[in-house]
Amino acid sequence: MRYFRRLTVGLSIVVASLMWQGEVHAINPFAALKEKLAPSNKSKTKHGDKKTEMREADEELSLDDNLLVPEVPLKQHELVVDYMTELARDLSSRKRETIEKWRDGEVIVATIGTDQLFAPNDTVLRPTAKEFLAPYANLLRQMGLYKMVIVSHTDDTGSTEYTDALSEARINAVYDWLSNGQMSTIDLIPYALGATDPLVENNSQANRARNRRIEIYIIPDRLVIEMAKSNKLVYRKQ
Repeated sequence: MRYFRRLTVGLSIVVASLMWQGEVHAINPFAALKEKLAPSNKSKTKHGDKKTEMREADEELSLDDNLLVPEVPLKQHELVVDYMTELARDLSSRKRETIEKWRDGEVIVATIGTDQLFAPNDTVLRPTAKEFLAPYANLLRQMGLYKMVIVSHTDDTGSTEYTDALSEARINAVYDWLSNGQMSTIDLIPYALGATDPLVENNSQANRARNRRIEIYIIPDRLVIEMAKSNKLVYRKQ
């Protein structure tokens, strides 16, 4: 399946779609959607910095391509896999989200149901969302160790315009929370896929709940690779 960034849709379309759903929230009927989806929301870096230039290049890649970089050299593969396995065990011990390995063990995929993070049809994070997201914000503070790709998915309830807008507004909310107070050069890349990539068929309430999710890909960044090359890669419990 081809992945791509979703285009911002008009506020009027979103509100109309929400009314069609019958769940327009008085607190948050996407009133701030245009502001949240504005390109400037993601342009918080300083130009001319080499790290910034590399991050901006990553943001132009497709999701598939972004999940493959940076590439771990074959000689460092085993050391990096051992390191990421320890991190995966650490995250799994929380028993809050699903933790899986990907890219031959080099990459961690954390899956959080959006029902844990948002009220139905809402784009404002629940107060308890920090319990799920805090470990990933802490990882981002370890500059240069990890690149993080975050992906928002919905079920197929509603029009394409509605699910696209909901997905994009929610990933922006997660992005804003994770990046709050962070350095401008953090490697955090957001994607919104709407209902285009379900885990299971949308034929029951339980299946739709599984499809409503945020995926967080934790990719070993250049510092991890450089430490592996010099045999200095040692995992320290989070």
